[in-house]
Amino acid sequence: MAEGRYSQYKRRDVWEQLARIQHNPRLNTTVVSDSIVGSSVSLIRDGKKYRAVVLARTSDWYRYSLNCIEEWKHGINAIVCGTHDSCVRIPVLAMDTRRWYEPNAMRTLHGALAPKLDANKELIPDKFDQARKSHYGHNMLIGALMCEKDEAFARLKTFKPSTQRRIRAEIVALGRRRPGHPLVVASDNS
Repeated sequence: MAEGRYSQYKRRDVWEQLARIQHNPRLNTTVVSDSIVGSSVSLIRDGKKYRAVVLARTSDWYRYSLNCIEEWKHGINAIVCGTHDSCVRIPVLAMDTRRWYEPNAMRTLHGALAPKLDANKELIPDKFDQARKSHYGHNMLIGALMCEKDEAFARLKTFKPSTQRRIRAEIVALGRRRPGHPLVVASDNS
C-alpha cells in the first residue's frame, strides 16, 4: 500500500495487502489458509500463531470496542492495519510500514510523547504538541492513555483543565462496550 493521506486507509486495502503477503520472509509472517472469519484471520509469526483482526487504523481497536475483552471474549491477540496510529496492548502489523510493532509500542513519527517542561513547569512546545491537535496525534495520545503510559498522563497534565476533562471523558467512554452490532471476529478452528 502506498503511503497515502491518513484518512484514505480502508479495511479492503489492508485485506488486499495481506493477500499479497501470503508468506513474507522479511516480516517472518505467514497467513494461515482458510482461516478468515469475518474481519479476522490467523497468522503465524516466528512460529507463534496469532488471531488477528483486520482494521484500517489501530485506533479502530478502541472505536469498535475490541479493547473490552472481558465483556466480549473475542480471542484476538494481534492487529493487522493500514497504519499504526495508536497504542494497544497487543502486537500490530502495519501495512504502510510493513513492520511489526510490539505491544504498547507507538510510532515516533511525531516525536516523543513525554513532555518537556521549562523551569516554571510550563510545556516547551515540541513536535508532538503540534501533532496531538491533529486526528492522528490525538489517536496516539488516546491510545497511550488507554494503555496507561506515564508519559501520556504527564502530557495530559500540561493541557488546560477543560481539555483534560474532555479527554478523560473520552477515555471513560472508550473503556465501555459501544452499543450496536459488534465487528464480526471469531476464533478459527484450525
